[in-house]
Amino acid sequence: MVPLLPEWRQRLEAWRALLEQCARKPSRKSVHVLRALTVRLRVGLEYSMAQVANPAAARAFQRWSKDAKKLRKALEPVRNADVFLFRLDSLRETQGAAPESERPLSPLCARQIAKFEDRLMRKRMAGIDKLKVFIGAHGKRLHRLSKEMEAALAPAMPAQAPSTAQAALDIFARLTSELPSLNVANLHEYRKCIKQPLYLAELSAATDPVAERLTAAFRKIQNAAGEWHDWQALALEAGHVLRSHGKRDGLVPLLQALEQQALHRALGQCRRSTARSIKNAGEILLSLPKKPVAAEPGLQLDNDDMDAQICR
Repeated sequence: MVPLLPEWRQRLEAWRALLEQCARKPSRKSVHVLRALTVRLRVGLEYSMAQVANPAAARAFQRWSKDAKKLRKALEPVRNADVFLFRLDSLRETQGAAPESERPLSPLCARQIAKFEDRLMRKRMAGIDKLKVFIGAHGKRLHRLSKEMEAALAPAMPAQAPSTAQAALDIFARLTSELPSLNVANLHEYRKCIKQPLYLAELSAATDPVAERLTAAFRKIQNAAGEWHDWQALALEAGHVLRSHGKRDGLVPLLQALEQQALHRALGQCRRSTARSIKNAGEILLSLPKKPVAAEPGLQLDNDDMDAQICR
């Protein structure tokens, strides 16, 4: 049997190891990285399947992808609670260290943060229990499907994968044409859609300067829009949970103010990165020779996925 390319084999091995780790002890890092790696695998393998004609590999991928989607849904409640807890903790730290010219947290706001955190911790524990039940019931199947997919993919993968920069740029160009004007109504949809070109560009970022630049630009968009969405979702959740949330010195008005600030930053970052990435990538693509560029030599999990402060 032809062996699977080392980078894909390493990704799948890392995914299975994370699955086993989350079955034992779902830490914030392991939950986040497993969730992110699952969608990265789906995007990358879906792109690879489109480049070759291999029905057996396509079927194996579809079976794994269907169950992997259920896994992501099982991971989501724990991930959301972790994001909210991180944001509240950072809020306490930044507001607590605010200079005298800025208003510190009010006593009411501090009490509401503590109350909200307690509720989120309980939701996280409930989510962990459900996640362990899900992996206990489906973990062996997920492991087997990934192994079957790995075996089916081996003869389908090209010996040298071309750069994914052009495909990522094409998807990004289509996205910007569909959403030419960003605002609060469509920023969340844009944030979700930018993941596909980002994850594709990442595959070749280590060896292709175009992909590297696209990755940097798309990641800035993703992080800025993600921060805004975190504050927005947190403000909505707090409004449902806390009584007297309309008081000016309470937590919800503070979260809403932070949401608006993050929205302003995100829209500005999206516009700047969009213009810069299209200009730079267009210039570089025209100047580079038309030849395949190998994908990255191995899986890298030490970037934003491993950053405990960024939960995307």
